[in-house]
Amino acid sequence: MSNHSSQCHSHIISVQPLSEYSDASATMLLKPITPAGTTRYSKSTNIHFYHTIIPRGSIGASSSLDARKKWSSYPHPEGQLYFKAGFSNYDVVTEANIHRQETEIQVANCLKFIDDTIFQQQIVVPPSSELFIELDESPSSCAYYFVNHDARRIFWLEQISTELLDMGTIVSDSHLDTALQRLYWVHVEFFPMHIYAEVSPQVVDDLIGVMSHGAADRLTSRSSTFPYTAEKCSQLLQLLSLQRGRPLDGHTLCFVARLWGAIENQRFMTYYGQEHAQLDRLQIMTPEEDMDHPWVKAIANPILWGIPDRYFSELHDLFANEQVFVDQWQIFMTTCNSEWHTAVVWTFPVIIATILSCLLSRASMSSALPSILSASGSLATGSILLLKHQGLQDATASFAARYLRAAKSRSIGMLPSAIVFSLPKGLYLWSIVFMVAHFLLLASHVVGGLAMFAGACFLILLVWAALYVTSPDEYDQSSILSKLLCRWHSLQGDPQGLGSSV
Repeated sequence: MSNHSSQCHSHIISVQPLSEYSDASATMLLKPITPAGTTRYSKSTNIHFYHTIIPRGSIGASSSLDARKKWSSYPHPEGQLYFKAGFSNYDVVTEANIHRQETEIQVANCLKFIDDTIFQQQIVVPPSSELFIELDESPSSCAYYFVNHDARRIFWLEQISTELLDMGTIVSDSHLDTALQRLYWVHVEFFPMHIYAEVSPQVVDDLIGVMSHGAADRLTSRSSTFPYTAEKCSQLLQLLSLQRGRPLDGHTLCFVARLWGAIENQRFMTYYGQEHAQLDRLQIMTPEEDMDHPWVKAIANPILWGIPDRYFSELHDLFANEQVFVDQWQIFMTTCNSEWHTAVVWTFPVIIATILSCLLSRASMSSALPSILSASGSLATGSILLLKHQGLQDATASFAARYLRAAKSRSIGMLPSAIVFSLPKGLYLWSIVFMVAHFLLLASHVVGGLAMFAGACFLILLVWAALYVTSPDEYDQSSILSKLLCRWHSLQGDPQGLGSSV
């Protein structure tokens, strides 16, 4: 999960704190953040280890600090401790350790400051609200957001731009509501242990309906926009079905909120409920800029046997609308690694055969050099790509998005990556061509140049015919071979020559 708090800190409120712990001359800074922008997963670890003496008898009395200050502590299912306190206007949750006196004082200052801000600006806080505060390194500032549990939205005490909160661009007010609802579920996921009794079990039934439709959509469409695969939906539905009809507990609410957050995030990304919703994974929702320097692609594509064009298309579809579906990324990276590995393995026979041929009489090292260099280039680039991309087939969608965003050129898009990815296979194919040419040159010294020229023409004709037959749609449909292929299809029971459809 990315940390966007640094982007949110530029918008602050400054007033004089009225807390009993504060210096009246100090200034408190209040910084709006979102649940996705907290430092929950990026805190610096500084654990102090020690041994202690265990007293006689049973222990388990509640902390006097918690009882005195009305703070309750809850361990999150992941293990993170958080604290909750109920006040007259709203509840408060924080991951700051209230057991430390200096932290308690800083939290009290923040709460007093927020109360004063609400009073001075006459802000009406909904009755079902909950405040989250996160302490900064500076004792005179803290970050915050409010949650409205009835509306399932988050809000702040002042106007603030979605850009400063790193929430993404919106197309309507209802689109903004989707973003705020997604952030609400992120908050519930982080703080589920004290609120589960107030959440209706209907959220589980609703989630089962959404997941069931998502599974069916994935099974019946190759370009579904649902974030989970059919297999994963099936596994999640089994877990959800176990909780159906039961009262919610904190652990169940935690993973239910996580799933709702993922679904709401995907709805936001695909403009769910908007006038122009994204109904297909490959549907481009915003105009794309024309690629600069098209000559680069025009040159690289024929040199590397058309492979860059295929990679360019796959990378473009993989990162359509700058969204990444993790299952598509895994398929793509697995295919890439397999292709690079195959190219690396098959370069060794080419290098060995070419070098051994140079030991023959009348052999020329100069004619063998292109094949050896091409094969060596394939071996080098393939090995580097395998090393750099080892394990990336198991990467998360967020990592894949960062990878592709960094790889995308502003002027020529994904073409640099497409060319580099094509090098192992493209150079391997050139090494085959140069090796065959080298062998024909050696044979010409034995049978004569004219015979070898005829043999070379025969090989070229065989290669052309193989390419022609395997890709008839790419050629002129009025040619003799195309007519023969259409005739063959008609004999097989397809009078239109279109073949069978799947």
